[in-house]
Parts: sequence; C-alpha cells; structure tokens
Amino acid sequence: MRRKTVRPIRVYISTLGCPKNLVDSEAAATILCRSGCVVTEDPREADLMLVGACSFLEAAWRDTVEELERLAGFKRPKRPGGAGSGKRLVLMGCLPKHRGEDLQKELPFVDHFLPTGAQERLPALIEAWGRSRHGPERFIDGNGADRFAGFEDRIRFTPAHSAYVKVAEGCNRKCAFCAIPTIRGRLENRPLSTVVAEMKRLAEKGVKEVTLLSQDIASYRDGPARLVDLVDAAAQTGVPWVRIFYLHPAGITVDHVRRLFSHPSVVRYLEMPVQHVSTRLLRLMRRSHDGAHVVRLLDGIRSEFPDAVIRSEVIVGFPGETERDFKSLVRFVEEFQFESLGIFPYSREPGTGAAVLGGLVPEPVVRQRVEELAAAQEGVSFAVQSGRIGKVFDVLVDRVADREEGGESGHRWVGRFYGQAPDADGEVYIEAERLPVGRFVRVRITDADLFDLRGEPAQSTGLLKEHA
Repeated sequence: MRRKTVRPIRVYISTLGCPKNLVDSEAAATILCRSGCVVTEDPREADLMLVGACSFLEAAWRDTVEELERLAGFKRPKRPGGAGSGKRLVLMGCLPKHRGEDLQKELPFVDHFLPTGAQERLPALIEAWGRSRHGPERFIDGNGADRFAGFEDRIRFTPAHSAYVKVAEGCNRKCAFCAIPTIRGRLENRPLSTVVAEMKRLAEKGVKEVTLLSQDIASYRDGPARLVDLVDAAAQTGVPWVRIFYLHPAGITVDHVRRLFSHPSVVRYLEMPVQHVSTRLLRLMRRSHDGAHVVRLLDGIRSEFPDAVIRSEVIVGFPGETERDFKSLVRFVEEFQFESLGIFPYSREPGTGAAVLGGLVPEPVVRQRVEELAAAQEGVSFAVQSGRIGKVFDVLVDRVADREEGGESGHRWVGRFYGQAPDADGEVYIEAERLPVGRFVRVRITDADLFDLRGEPAQSTGLLKEHA
C-alpha cells in the first residue's frame, strides 16, 4: 500500500524596515526550513505568511498595515460560503512588542503576533496548529527565547556576494525619541567567536562584502573584547569589504576610528547618526554627548581621513527646537557636507521620554524646516557627487541593469563603490559590454546626479585580481 506523501508547509516572508529586520527574517526562514518547511516567493502558494514589521516611525505602521491587508486577501474563501483557505498570517518583528494588545484589536485578520527575537518559537507554533483547530494564543511569548537562533550559516535574502552580520541585539541607551530599547530589549552581544565563525563561512562561500550590524555597535562587549577588537577579528576573516553600521557618536573618538580604518578591508564609511548639533536639544534627547563633541569628532575624522564617507541622520522639529536651533543645524550641514543625510521629522512615539515633553513644534513649521534642510542637503549632495567625476574607484558589481536603468546611455551594469552601502545609498551605473556580477571592477566616474554615479571600466578588463 502506497503511503500518502505529506506536502511540506510552504512559507512566504515579507520584510519591512531596516537590515536588522532582514537578518531576523533570514533566521526565521532558516529555522523553518530546518524543521521541514520550504520558502516560496508567491504568497498564493503559502500556508504560512510571515511579515517582519518595523515600528520605528508612524510611517512604518502604515506600511505594515498595507502589507498585512494585501496578504490577508489571500486568506479569503474562494467562493461565497466556502471554507477558508487555511492560510495563517503571522506578524513578527518590532511591532508586536511596541503596540502589544492594541494590535490584536486593530488587526483582526492577523492570526498570531511574534515579538522580535522569538523566531525559534515558529516550529512549535506550527506544531500547535496541528494539535488544535484554534492553535495557541494569538500573542506568542518570546521570553527566554534565544535571540540569535538561526543566525549562523543561515539562508540569506541578500545577493550572493553581500551579507549582513548582526553582532548584537537590543540597546541600553535611553534616547528620549526612540522606542527601540522597549521594542528590542536590553543590549545582548553575540560572542565574538560566533561572529568570526559566521564571517569565515561567508568568505568561503565567496561573499565580498559584510555589513556588521547592531543598534549600537559602539557598545559591543564580549568579555574584554570591545568594538575595535571585533573589527580587528572581522578584518582577518578574508572578507574583502567590512562595513560598520550604526555607530553612536557618544564615547567614540578619532583614535577609535583610526584603529578601525587601520585595516585595508574595513571600508572608510561610517554610519553615524548625530541627530542634532544643539547641545540643549541633545540633552533633551538624552544623547550622552553635546554639540561640541559632534563637531570635534566629525571635523577630526574629516581632517585625518578626507576620503571617508560619513552617512548620518538628524531629527527636525524635536520638542523645544527653536528657529535658532534649526538654523545652526542647517549651517552645520552646509559646512560639514555629509555625503548622505537622512532627515526625519520628529515623530511622537508612545512610551518614549520625549512623548511627554512640552514645546511641540507645529506640524506646518516642521514640514517647512524639513523642506529647507533637504534643499540645503541637495546642494551639498550635488557638490559631493560632482567632485567624484574623473575619479577611479573599486566598484563591486551587484547586478545587471534593467532596460529602464540602462536607457539610451547604454549603462548596463549596476554596482557600488565603498561609499555606497547596500539599500541605503546610491549606485554606480557602468557602461560595459560584459562584467561579472559579484566581482570588483576599476571604474572611472564620468557623470553624477544627486544620488547615483555613472562610469566606465578604467582598465581593459576592469577586473581587480586582488579582490577576485
């Protein structure tokens, strides 16, 4: 008698928000596949639909609701009065912890809520569906879960030559505008040995770029090891490009940066959110440093490493921000010339220290200030980008350009130089007949716009043997 074949559970995963969420989704996929599930790119085929949601700003909430409503449409009965599709919709990531019970009322079409760091609970959740028609509680408890489960040797959703490696979870800082410590919990660092082991495996698989991730990587600790020790070890793993993300300015000095940049494989790119230059506002924000430190640190880095690319973020319209505070921020942005700057209007997040502050800046004023600062940054960006014309960079080729991107100019390949982080900055469009994806090419920049560069191979082959 032939045994009936049991079809594996098919899983569709949608990730919203930052790269840290992407790593969590990769870990979830890894854990589910090890338990016998398979990942599908078509939600219509899926038995389980997972959404990894961001909760950083109110706009992220709107994006999440739109995505959940789209996927919930696949759960509807195929005909009036018919049985449901049997699909399950699970919301994981930052939102479940941030909004808690409110979500269960506002999102009735979501079957379960899984807090960030609880991905190892997924196989048990699926097993519970088989034991009971209703399954477990809608809100899954993540207490005691291994926050790094599924991280090592995991399935990746990034291109084969580029990867994210999360080195810590959570944050111990108490910035008044930020709900991340509430959402992701206290800082917990991965052992240095596991980070190094993961990077070595990635290097063996041909990965050319690794971005080290943490909400506050400057606070990394593993016994006596600190951030500089982590980067020292990462630089020895054989990965050609090592990138460092989310470097809080407090406690960082030019000496630290000098140590980080002492390794040829550590790209001269810093993601350092300064938020503001007004000391009064920085104190209200509980940023643990003053405006003078920001100016001194950034000027020192620029002076010693003029080729360093610095990406930052600022908040406009924080409670109590005066016109004078704002004008000082505009002057600083114009004078320092960040290569890339994220400008965020203040968003009141429930449960944060700033949520109870007075002195709210009227929304029309905030919008006007955002527009003014964005215009100033556009001028800076254009000057910075134009200054790259004629220069030659090592460019990591990411993909073949589609027809719209190639256009009439014939630029057929898309890559990035060291000053362009994946999914964060612009790209380099390269005009060439044939280039290998996932390899480094010497490119001479021929044109630029506000975000992207255009270029052509600077050598007959364009390939860099040292990065092959």
